[in-house]
Amino acid sequence: MGIFNLWDFIVMLIAYLYTVVVISIGEILRKKMNYPSSFTRKIIHLFAGFAIYTCPFYPHYWPATIVALTFTILLYLTSPKSPIKKLTSWFEAMAREEDYETGHIFGPFYYALSITILVAIFSFQILPIQYMFTAAAGLTVMYWGDGLAAPIGKKWGKHKYQIFPGAIRSIEGSLGVFAGGFVGAVLAIWFFGPFSGLYLLTWNQILVLAFIAAITGMVVEAVSPRGIDNITLPFTVTGMTYLASITLGIIV
Repeated sequence: MGIFNLWDFIVMLIAYLYTVVVISIGEILRKKMNYPSSFTRKIIHLFAGFAIYTCPFYPHYWPATIVALTFTILLYLTSPKSPIKKLTSWFEAMAREEDYETGHIFGPFYYALSITILVAIFSFQILPIQYMFTAAAGLTVMYWGDGLAAPIGKKWGKHKYQIFPGAIRSIEGSLGVFAGGFVGAVLAIWFFGPFSGLYLLTWNQILVLAFIAAITGMVVEAVSPRGIDNITLPFTVTGMTYLASITLGIIV
């Protein structure tokens, strides 16, 4: 695992600060500008997870998992009755109506849990570190693809469909998953490629992998029961991107 050093601490601090700033922006928008939690929740969903983009800068990879695990634990403890005032504010900034009944914000918790597990798989080299770009793609498709589905579907979604009871989707929202997921996957693969040793990765390869990631994300989001797509989507997209990378001979 390597010995923790000063630069690990500095990068961890940057990741912590970044995430807290994003959540705090959501909280400020809710409190000071009266934006609803449905809006601030999406701001956090779209941007908070980009803390993983600090991963290439750690001298040792495992501290990145500690950062993700910290927020997973905090989000699990977040509730309207939390004795910690800051966690109560986080709840208000991210809660859906049904979250008030359960007392927990399980969507953001699953979001953080997926990040923790996928970062751990690669940072502890359960799977080779050079494949971390596949996890980055899976997670970024969750951030931008899944994150755009609801607002696009709510504003422009005229063609509704439902695969699981209570999980109403729209064709327009699903296309939003694809578009946001494709852009997110291109960014992730481009950014993490050199970190993974893929200095010769061509744009054709990046675009093919991004298309596979985006179409997988769109399908998984469409068929996932309500509330668990923050788990099903990143893991499935990561798995498909991983397999595609091997099949296409991008990494051997």
